[in-house]
Amino acid sequence: MISLLQSDFPIKNLGELSFFLGVEAIRNDEGVYLSQRYYILDLLLHSKMDKSRPSVTPMSTSPILNKSDGAPFHDPHLYRSIVGGLQYLSFTRPELAFAIHKVSKYMHDPKEPHWVAVKKILRYLKETISYALLIQLDHLLQLQTFNDVDWASDQDDRRSIGAYCVYLGKNLISWSCK
Repeated sequence: MISLLQSDFPIKNLGELSFFLGVEAIRNDEGVYLSQRYYILDLLLHSKMDKSRPSVTPMSTSPILNKSDGAPFHDPHLYRSIVGGLQYLSFTRPELAFAIHKVSKYMHDPKEPHWVAVKKILRYLKETISYALLIQLDHLLQLQTFNDVDWASDQDDRRSIGAYCVYLGKNLISWSCK
């Protein structure tokens, strides 16, 4: 394939993929694991959460976040920086889509409870830093989709939250939470 492409385009073969745009590709007999372990370490260091205690869940289910509760967060730039980093991290961590969606809604005016929720996500990342997305060979090319909607659950604007994931065979190929 590379020689065919080289006949039409000027390309260079850099060998097998190992690290690209913050995503580490680890090959073994099962397939390719896509991990952002080093990116998570940088995020934990940047937020000064590298020595925090780990958490087994990314978000608490009991407190409900809204735009008016709590005092303003003292460093909105830090909040935006960390939440933006979390958004990029969701590339290989689909289980974080809902939690990141929730904290992203308050980037324009973060409050202390919003920062507490972000710290909970970071503590979860510390616990699950070795998690990776597995892409494996699958001869069954069956496309499956799953979705979920929480009708008018947002306390601030009464909008619905919808999420979906798409599998091609055993491989998760697309997901979203909005």
